[in-house]
Amino acid sequence: MGRNTASPGLGISLAVQVAPEQRPDQDTRIDAHLRVRAVAVGPRDRIPAVDIALVLAVDVAAGRRDAAVAALAETVSALPDGISYTVLGGGASQCYPLNGRWALAGPDDRRHAAFSVGRIAAAEEGRPPAGYTTWLARARELFAERALPVRHLVLVTDGGSRSEDDDAARADSALSLELTRCEGEFTADVIAPGAGWDPAPLIAVAERLHGAAASSPDAFAPAFATALGRLRKVRSPELPIEVAVRPAVREVALTEIAPHQQRLEPEPAGDDPFRLEFRTHQWQPESRDYLLTLRADAGNDPLGVPLQLAAVTVGGAAGAVVVRWLPSGTAAATAGLSGAAGRNIHTMNVSTQMRTALNHGYAALDLESRERAEAQLGLAVRLATEIAADWVLDEVRKVARIVDGPQGHVLIGPTVDPGTVRQGLLSITSGHPVELPPVPRAGPAVRCPHCDHPAGAAAVFCIDCGRQL
Repeated sequence: MGRNTASPGLGISLAVQVAPEQRPDQDTRIDAHLRVRAVAVGPRDRIPAVDIALVLAVDVAAGRRDAAVAALAETVSALPDGISYTVLGGGASQCYPLNGRWALAGPDDRRHAAFSVGRIAAAEEGRPPAGYTTWLARARELFAERALPVRHLVLVTDGGSRSEDDDAARADSALSLELTRCEGEFTADVIAPGAGWDPAPLIAVAERLHGAAASSPDAFAPAFATALGRLRKVRSPELPIEVAVRPAVREVALTEIAPHQQRLEPEPAGDDPFRLEFRTHQWQPESRDYLLTLRADAGNDPLGVPLQLAAVTVGGAAGAVVVRWLPSGTAAATAGLSGAAGRNIHTMNVSTQMRTALNHGYAALDLESRERAEAQLGLAVRLATEIAADWVLDEVRKVARIVDGPQGHVLIGPTVDPGTVRQGLLSITSGHPVELPPVPRAGPAVRCPHCDHPAGAAAVFCIDCGRQL
């Protein structure tokens, strides 16, 4: 375990749990539980508003325009002094400020903004919608002119920007391409009034841009206040997790398990093919759990010797994945997944399968495929019962009756409210904690005396320069 200051206002600690004894094979799977804990450092409990650039985009049908105007006026009236912001309306056109591209919140400005948002345009009937791609591209253009530490889009939409024509596949492809352009440039939340929207693109925007998606009544000001409050707790907009592995490791995968479930995409860290970087976003004082999965070839390794398969670093903290290959059939190898590490890793794997089944079940319901929905929701219930994830049972009860939890038997009634299904899809992605026991402290981190690269307390050789520690 190591600890250091990752960025102003944050201190990071890292703990690694892995079953220490493994059976050797040419394709051995090694699962490790990473717990990253970020703690507040310094007197401030919120980042300064002057460090935030905010684009507030509102895309609603004409029937919701009056409610949107009232909610917008309430929203801009509550903005903190010093925050940079822009309000976009129908067609992604600028509604406020009246001059220039960015406003700076203050007493006079908030008064002018609350009055001016009354001219916001609604989505026009009979005209093609602007499309989510257009809103994102407009936000990206604006953020390029405001290089502040935190750049965030809040998109309020009732689904009017979703194309319903025969070219939906092309629209999805264009959205994916634009999201790729936006990644790393800004983050985004989605607030969805009503229930007439397609959840798929809204979830895609929130997940790819590392924000949250939530349903809301037409009076969305409280939902916006919640999003802004969470944003102001962010002390590090981005924090990379670096994984360096031995050449015997052939595959590396990293999945965030809690508070959100998401597969992280690796990026090369320099020219070293054995060093990968996984970017994470929007860190506040919190704990996050990750499942690190390695595929290793044990063919050329000695048996019974502690081997460092990987070194993990995040925010200056370091940890190591250290295992011993034991011959198949030995008692220790047979019990390799016992103990706290094995139980935690089993829970994380079950949680991943459970959330995937829950998502697939709700998605099948939205597509009116009831047989598949019952099968997937039943699997989610069975797995939730195994690890006592009561929140999953609550989500399933919104759309089905649980007949037998341990057996995974559920029944969906003859009618299911489509709005409830779509709101449930957003709720599932909002993140629920996985209850895992505390990770035992593994001792202080060490640094290589030759190259100063951080290593775990159990490391025998430096994974950077290869010399003995």
